[in-house]
Amino acid sequence: MGRVFTGYWLGLLTLCAIAFSITLEEAEQRALDNFYETKIARMEIRKKENERLEKLGGLMPEVNLQANFTIAKKQSFSLAVPPAPPQEFVFLKGSYNSFLLQLKQDLFNLTKFREYEIAKTLLELQEDTLREAENKVRFEVRSAYLKALSAKLALEIQEKYLELVRAHLRDVEELYKEGLVAFKDVLETKVKLYEVEEKVESLRSSYNKALEYLSYLVGEEVKEVKDIDGNYEDISLKGREELISTMRNSRPLLKALSKKVRAMEDSVRVVRSYFYPQAVFEAVYQYTEESDLFPKNRYFLTFSLRWNLFSGLRRFRALEVSKISYLQEQERFRDIQRRLELELISLLEDMKAVRLKLKLSEERLREAKEHLRIAKEKYRAGLGTNTEVLNAQSYYISAENQLKLSKYEYLEKIFKLYEVVGYER
Repeated sequence: MGRVFTGYWLGLLTLCAIAFSITLEEAEQRALDNFYETKIARMEIRKKENERLEKLGGLMPEVNLQANFTIAKKQSFSLAVPPAPPQEFVFLKGSYNSFLLQLKQDLFNLTKFREYEIAKTLLELQEDTLREAENKVRFEVRSAYLKALSAKLALEIQEKYLELVRAHLRDVEELYKEGLVAFKDVLETKVKLYEVEEKVESLRSSYNKALEYLSYLVGEEVKEVKDIDGNYEDISLKGREELISTMRNSRPLLKALSKKVRAMEDSVRVVRSYFYPQAVFEAVYQYTEESDLFPKNRYFLTFSLRWNLFSGLRRFRALEVSKISYLQEQERFRDIQRRLELELISLLEDMKAVRLKLKLSEERLREAKEHLRIAKEKYRAGLGTNTEVLNAQSYYISAENQLKLSKYEYLEKIFKLYEVVGYER
């Protein structure tokens, strides 16, 4: 009983831990499993697979079974052949049973074959659409996770700043008791403390909002995010032409659109197939009790050739419409591909700026540390003012915050580049 009780609490604590903190990798996987867009895309794949099987069934033999009970007006005639008495011959009974077994097989039906090819292409298209949806969800989660991390960082740094201001207030109060500083410094520091406390509460609210959106994407409640571990390759260093080539070959959206173009081309072939004849084989077995004059068992083997020679030029117009649709789809594909290339080029320029910003943030933090050290030493020696210390603290906290935010911004650009290129890490 004790073991069961202990196991229960361990399981409960584990669930609580899962609900309270999550890594980026865990968030990505749960979003891919739970987010509605990926669920809908997976269901669409199942639907397209069934549509493919439906078209495949159209190429298979068709077997029909029919059983009838018929009530009709009796039809007969009498024939007398002397010296025999008159005999009644029934052509159609008043009621009778019949049974029909039919097998049909298309020997040549180009339309059905082309429709099956389109169904296969649409299934492949949907698989690429799922990967594109996963690509989009993965970036959404990464972006939301980084926003939550940035909000958490801002909160932690502001809380650290709060502790610095509190510690400085204690120092100022001690110096005031010793008669080394004026009471104005104490009041000034307290005002600063209230401002920082208000800022902390505002940042805590922003962090909670970021966690709520991340929870929506993940499909589970998230109370805390952990710092990102692991290195993410900066593929922008590979060069523009190589990345454009990679994007054309790897981006699921472009793969899906190319398959859509192929499906439209197959649609043109479907309409062309309307001009071709169709050959059908049919086998029929029939058992009927409608008359005793004729055999009850009947067999038919039929080879048919059907060819529509004229239908008011409708097929020609349908062919022209399908060709225009195919050309339109080609233009859409080229347009979207070009737009993605422009987005990639713009993103590469942004990454250059972010890398420079990251370098400047590192230099600024080094300067802020030194500035704060000097301000504290001057204040303790009576050569500086309380305002200088408070400003130096604020500058240091701002520099530390900006450095980490620049790192997150740089990482978000890398994630965006992964999405645009179709790169999966």
